[in-house]
Amino acid sequence: MQQVAAEFGLSVSYFSRAFRISTGLPPHQWLLRQRVKAAMQLMSVRDLPLSEIAIAVGFANQSHFTKVFSAQVGVSPATWRRESLDIKESEK
Repeated sequence: MQQVAAEFGLSVSYFSRAFRISTGLPPHQWLLRQRVKAAMQLMSVRDLPLSEIAIAVGFANQSHFTKVFSAQVGVSPATWRRESLDIKESEK
């Protein structure tokens, strides 16, 4: 965040405040949500292991991915994927 703020010639606190006003979320929370959204797309389209998806979308490991995903979505990535794929199969 410090680097982004510097690119715009802003202090970190000013950038954080302006970002939160614009998006409704602090920069780090916004980034985590974007990573979860990207993971959801990968889980519904590809048959990749969750550990690879976690790394691909920017999480340090599968454990951190599972913790953040579960907090935001309400179920684990494995449960979400299973339920999502079941819905798609029943639509055929």
